[in-house]
Amino acid sequence: MQEGSAYLVEELRGLALREGAMLFGVAGVDRFDGAPRGHHLADIVKSSLSVISIGVPLVEQVTDWDQLFQQSEFFPPDIRKPVLQDYLYGEVNYRFINERLNQVALSLTLFLQARGFRSTLFPATFGHAWRPFEGIAPHLGMFSNRHAAVRAGLGEVGLNNVVVTPEYGPRVRFNSVITQAELEPSLLLKEKVCRGANCGACVDQCGGGAISLPSEAMDESRVWLNPVSRTDMGLCQEKRGEAFCYGRCLKVCPVGRHTS
Repeated sequence: MQEGSAYLVEELRGLALREGAMLFGVAGVDRFDGAPRGHHLADIVKSSLSVISIGVPLVEQVTDWDQLFQQSEFFPPDIRKPVLQDYLYGEVNYRFINERLNQVALSLTLFLQARGFRSTLFPATFGHAWRPFEGIAPHLGMFSNRHAAVRAGLGEVGLNNVVVTPEYGPRVRFNSVITQAELEPSLLLKEKVCRGANCGACVDQCGGGAISLPSEAMDESRVWLNPVSRTDMGLCQEKRGEAFCYGRCLKVCPVGRHTS
């Protein structure tokens, strides 16, 4: 471990929090052993040693968008759901959050670069500019921010195939910075966060039926570092316009709720 690694991590953590992140963690390159070809840190940044994961929580009231404007004449029933789901939720809990994540990741990258550590960030995944290239890797980002978040100790992969955190449940989005700096890693999560099959609300209430569980029994006692379910992203995107279920798998999770 490089001298001063712990101090550098605290500098980075302070910068991330000041810039607007609310979750911060670090994973070493060794935690990506066994990653699929092309997804290991070293496949992306030569001689990389660490990845920083940052998280920004969603606005819970906007996640519960179906509770808004219920008696308002301004949004009659025939347009209320599309406006609240596609515009309000899509803008506030998607685009706005991504913009903050991108800004924080850029600040961390430039901070490390100024100290002589080659580093890179990525645009938060599924931005509109990425869509023309989805034929190459449909529904995949350039880097798996959720895997990085789990390996940085910020949560575990839930039944909904999204990172579930102790603080916010699955209602948080992530971005990552890969760096050649050797940073002291955060502790991995030791206790389960996702309530698994004992809850299953995210699977049961998926409006598009896009989440499927494995046929074999899942080990409910282990912290899930890798997905145990499968989400058909094409079906998810196709059906949310019919079922108005955009964000429902996040909304219904009872973990980390701050408001009723």
